[in-house]
Amino acid sequence: MPSPIRTLALSGALLLLLPTAATAQTRDHDAVDQVMQTFMRAYTTADNTLAKQVFRADGVMIGYAQARGPALASRTGEQFAEGFNGKPAANETQRKRRYQIVDVAHNLAAVRVNLDYPGWDGVDYVVLLKTDGQWKIMSKSWTGQTK
Repeated sequence: MPSPIRTLALSGALLLLLPTAATAQTRDHDAVDQVMQTFMRAYTTADNTLAKQVFRADGVMIGYAQARGPALASRTGEQFAEGFNGKPAANETQRKRRYQIVDVAHNLAAVRVNLDYPGWDGVDYVVLLKTDGQWKIMSKSWTGQTK
């Protein structure tokens, strides 16, 4: 049977580690949130510099929509970012986007983005990867349909 002093010391050591883990989790959550805020600004401004800042060049985007006939679309992160041409969509002020960070686990995070555009509803699932201490989008999968 372990001694009360040893049990108390072990409990105290564990309690000291908990705030460190919680702080790291909070920092990662905040960093993911910053990436997503920048990503949302890339949409509203059509700034490919912002898109390149947060999307891995070797990342992937794949989705399915019926807007132009049922089709599966796929691009690299670099191709996706290059699609931001500095000219926001004509109806940008009517487009609504909101996101929810679903999970942050170690160096991986999942985010759901709801898109409410005039004539179109969509959902993106964005997956971020933390490498070399930096969070970036590694994939974006999406689906949508006309209203």
